Amino acid sequence: MKKLILLSILLSFFMVASNLWAEDDSFSYDLQIRHRCEMDGKDFNAGTGYNDFNLLRTRLNLTFKPAKNLEALVQFQDARIFGEESSTMEGSADNLDIHQAYFKVNKLFGLPLTLKLGRMELSYGSQRLLGAVNWHNIGRSFDGVLLTFKSKKLSVDFFRMQVDENLRTGNVGDECFLGAYADLKLSPKYTTQAFILWQKGASSDSLSRFTAGFYAKGTLGKFRHQLEFAYQGGKLLGMDVAALMGAFNVNFTLSKKGMAPDFALGVDYMSGDGDSLDGNFKVFDTLYATNHKFYGFMDYFTSIPGNTFGLGLMDIHAGLSVKPFKKTTAGVKYHMFKADKSYTLPTGATAGDFGNEIDFTCKYAYSKQLTFVVGASVFMPGKIFKTIRGEDTATWFYLMTIFNL
Repeated sequence: MKKLILLSILLSFFMVASNLWAEDDSFSYDLQIRHRCEMDGKDFNAGTGYNDFNLLRTRLNLTFKPAKNLEALVQFQDARIFGEESSTMEGSADNLDIHQAYFKVNKLFGLPLTLKLGRMELSYGSQRLLGAVNWHNIGRSFDGVLLTFKSKKLSVDFFRMQVDENLRTGNVGDECFLGAYADLKLSPKYTTQAFILWQKGASSDSLSRFTAGFYAKGTLGKFRHQLEFAYQGGKLLGMDVAALMGAFNVNFTLSKKGMAPDFALGVDYMSGDGDSLDGNFKVFDTLYATNHKFYGFMDYFTSIPGNTFGLGLMDIHAGLSVKPFKKTTAGVKYHMFKADKSYTLPTGATAGDFGNEIDFTCKYAYSKQLTFVVGASVFMPGKIFKTIRGEDTATWFYLMTIFNL
C-alpha cells in the first residue's frame, strides 16, 4: 500500500513538473522500458523442459539543475516478472524502488572537486571489478559518497560506500567499501587507469581485503587492445589473502565498410586455491563486477569465486561480429573455461575443465527509440560441471526489446 501511494505521488509530481518546466533547462527526464523473454534450459538435464518467463524493467530518470554547478538525479525503477502477482486485480507495487538518488556539486568551494552524495551506480574500467550490471533486471547501486578531483592530466575518484548496515553497537556485522580510481591522460589514443579498492568489516581479521591494480586500453592501427591486472591482499576470516587476476584482449577490425567484420581474441585469468587448510586464501574475488559481459552470457560464472568452487578460472575466448545490414549487428563468441586448480572427481582422478560455451547474438535498431536483441547460447559441460551440475548440454534463448525516450 505504501508503495502504491508513492507511485501515485510520483506520477502526479511528474505530470506537474513536466508542465512547469517544459521550457526550462533546469529539469529533464528520460524513460526506458525493457522487456526480455527467456527460454531457460540451463539445468544440464535433457529430461526437463524449458523454463519460460518474461522480465520487465521500467526506469524513469528525473534530473534537476536548480543552480549553476548543482544538480540532482532521482531514478525510479520497477523490476518484475510477468504473472508474479497472485491476481490480475492486484495493484501491487512491491518491486518499485529508487535505484539512484543523489545530488552533485561541481567545483566544490571553487576547487577542482565534485561531490556526489546519495544512492548511485559505480562503473569503472572494463567493469571486471566494479560495474552496474545493466543486464540484470534490477542492476547494482551503492549508498555512499564520492569525491572527484579533476585536472588536465589526472582525474581521481575517492568513494566510500556502505554495503551492509546492521545498526548495532560497535558496527557489528557492518561492511563498507572504499576506493580510489585514477584516470591518467597520458595519450589521446590510450586509456590508463590505476585503482585501489578496500573491503572493510567491523573486525579487520574477518574482513580487511584490498584489491590494487591497473587497466589500460588503446588503439594501434586496426587493432584495439585491453590489459588489466589486479592483486588482492589483506585478511579474510582470519586467513591471509594473496590472489591474482589478469586479462588481455585484442580486437581487429578488418574493414569499416560492408559487413565490417571484427575479430576478438583474449584470455582472462583468476587464481584459485588448491589447499584450503594452509591458512592462506588464494582465490580471486571479482567483487562487484559485471561478469555477464565477460564469462559467457549463460551466467554460470556471475559469482566468482562461488561459481568456480574456489578453483579459480581461465577463460580462453574468441569472437566475431559483423554488420550484415545497416541497422543490424550479429556476433558469435566461443569460451573455453578451465580451472586454475585441479578438482578431485569421485573416482579419485582430477579434472580441470568446466566446459565450453558458444553465444550467438543479433541486434537490430528498429528506430532511434526502439531496439531488438535476440540471442541463443549453448554450454557443453566439462568433467567438473558434469560431476557437480549434470552431464547434458545446456541451452538458453532470449528476445529482448528496449524502448528509450
